[in-house]
Amino acid sequence: MYEFAIVAAVILFLFILLGYKRPDIALISVPFAAFATGYAAVVTERPENLIFAPTLLIVTAFAIALSKRDPEAQEWFHRWAFWFLVMIVALLLLALLLLAFWALGAGIVLPVFFLLGASAIVVCLIGYGIGSHRAAMAHVFSTLGSSMRQNLPLPMALDCAANGREDSAALILRRIKTWLVKGYSLAEATRRGYPHCSARALAMLSAAERVNQLPAAIEAIENDLASHSAERNRLRPVHPLYPIVVLVIMALLVWGLLTFVMPQYKAILDEMVAGPLPASTQALMRIARVVAHDMNPWLPVAVVVLLPAALWARFTLRRRRPDRPFLLSCIADGLRWRLPILHWFANNRSMLQVAELLKISLQAGAPVNEAIRGTLMLDVNLSFRRRLARWLGRVERGEPVAQAARRCGLGAGLAWAFDGANADNVPAVLDLLESHHRSNYSYRVNLARFILWPLGIILLGVTVGCVIYAIFAPGVAVLTHLSNQIYP
Repeated sequence: MYEFAIVAAVILFLFILLGYKRPDIALISVPFAAFATGYAAVVTERPENLIFAPTLLIVTAFAIALSKRDPEAQEWFHRWAFWFLVMIVALLLLALLLLAFWALGAGIVLPVFFLLGASAIVVCLIGYGIGSHRAAMAHVFSTLGSSMRQNLPLPMALDCAANGREDSAALILRRIKTWLVKGYSLAEATRRGYPHCSARALAMLSAAERVNQLPAAIEAIENDLASHSAERNRLRPVHPLYPIVVLVIMALLVWGLLTFVMPQYKAILDEMVAGPLPASTQALMRIARVVAHDMNPWLPVAVVVLLPAALWARFTLRRRRPDRPFLLSCIADGLRWRLPILHWFANNRSMLQVAELLKISLQAGAPVNEAIRGTLMLDVNLSFRRRLARWLGRVERGEPVAQAARRCGLGAGLAWAFDGANADNVPAVLDLLESHHRSNYSYRVNLARFILWPLGIILLGVTVGCVIYAIFAPGVAVLTHLSNQIYP
């Protein structure tokens, strides 16, 4: 026992020192050390020593989080350690609250509603974080654009804009300034100093930097952010979380009624009428029995609630990588490209970005093949990017630009922009094409929203109505039988 305590104290001290001095190595090696100590406790049949494994993890994470308290010097391992500690604290608080509910004899309904409320708070916090990120991004690119339009020295302008402020936008500006002073280009400095910047903005900066058109690219990014902000501020007929909230509350009510009320109705009908429950009620009870008994009850919850929420958080919080796309990004882009309605949105959004960058490149005097090559760096649909690559290959082999665009399936609009009749006005035609796709995309988004949401609400109403009918049908049957006995 004493030997294990001495070894554990030495290991703990070493990892505290390693977490403070070399946090990256500590974060990678501490899971293996915790597993080894836990395995040793099991092999030696001393379960009381298992407490050392989580203690080692928490103490090492605390040392890593404290190793760089300056926000500008923090790296990925500091952030991972911090969020690990936040998760541990949240789980401990949740466990304490559930134990308090159990000690007070609150049953299951109150803890379930408490968990739903906690989930709603987490979703609101994630939404607030996403909104803050977008606001910071708009402020950063607005500062970059105004500094370039006034021909100010960029590092000095960013330092002045961040002076006296400690918010996230000021921190990003200081980081970008640090990398600019070290001699990096603006695109690379933004990539290093603002790792959570959107992939589309980074791709636009990198592509425009090749043709020396950074001010035009930043202006295009500002316009895109402004259009997204205006789109989010539009009045929505129904909040996206409304159907989920209704379905969750309905499921809880149905579960309570089928557990405590329906068996009593069934006993009454058997005794008074000698008949079965109504067909609708029997169907609802069969569905509930399959969900609650014949399969794992957490499976439908995971499929209906947890899996979509996890995928939404994953796609929302993780930045795309146009140069090295993730597997989920490849799957999602493939589905968007092949599904009927989503294909139009993916193609239109990609065409908007391509027309925007081609216009900027050609206005700077870049050759057509170099302008097309720059579009391969954009964050467009991967299937659309393959068409762009085929278009570039055909153009570099000497095929006419418009004919190559048609053969690669890039649409009549892009082919018309490079047609021989528009040879002197290609940037102007591309500007017209960009405006057309931008307005058309916004129109179709609003049209789909105002058509699909009412249909979804109607379907939700039909579902709720069927459930209500199935619940109240036994009561109606009992009342009908009693009224027939009183008034023959």
